[in-house]
Amino acid sequence: MPSLSVSLNLNGSVGQNGTNQPHDVLAVKNRLADLGFPVTRDSLVNPETIDIIKLFQSIIKGKTVIGGDGKIDLDGPTLKFLQAANAPQWLEMPKGSPGEGFINHDNQQGDNHDFGTNWMIETIQAAAQLYLNAHLSSHPSAALIQTNDLSKPRGGITPVHATHQTGLSCDIRLPRKDGQSGGIVSTDSKFDRDAMRAMLKAIRNQSKYEIKRIFFNDFTLITEGICVSAAGHDNHAHIDIIPPLQQ
Repeated sequence: MPSLSVSLNLNGSVGQNGTNQPHDVLAVKNRLADLGFPVTRDSLVNPETIDIIKLFQSIIKGKTVIGGDGKIDLDGPTLKFLQAANAPQWLEMPKGSPGEGFINHDNQQGDNHDFGTNWMIETIQAAAQLYLNAHLSSHPSAALIQTNDLSKPRGGITPVHATHQTGLSCDIRLPRKDGQSGGIVSTDSKFDRDAMRAMLKAIRNQSKYEIKRIFFNDFTLITEGICVSAAGHDNHAHIDIIPPLQQ
């Protein structure tokens, strides 16, 4: 999902308390829209615009909750990353398939939490290919990687998570020994630890983006250094990634 570098040639700041010259606002919003962020292509600075700028700022800072001042300053880090060739794109997680090694559970259940950065999506896709080769090739009846809950369509606060606000987080449902996923906890006899180990190793070993942390409360995998414990993570693993450097 390649992007291209652009030069927005702004004359002033855009966003909250910015100078907000109409042609500057239009240039910023067109760029954000081109990257997939849900903004209208017009010259208006409204709460929607400011919220999306804050979302973008939070993404490039590697935050999993919304922050930022909502203002794009000339020569500031937000503008520089917005113009960069590897600026984050905001996309819906693909539905996945057996041939890809993963399935998007949100797509199956009609949830609205499967939007996020191309960085996270590419992480899952690359990990799934490793998992296909390292585990599914010799265990064809094992479960696929099944993703669940990135972020809401516009990012921001979600009632079901403390984080998951910026498209840099993704949950993985637990694989079962019957080849399905979910509905169990890590201490359940149906839990396929070998498959989970292979999934999390693939996520850690993919070369697209650096993994910040993996939360999952399975004592065996914790002692192996694959994940760390966190409250509320008995029935799923939580993945956070680190943004790449601006290019």
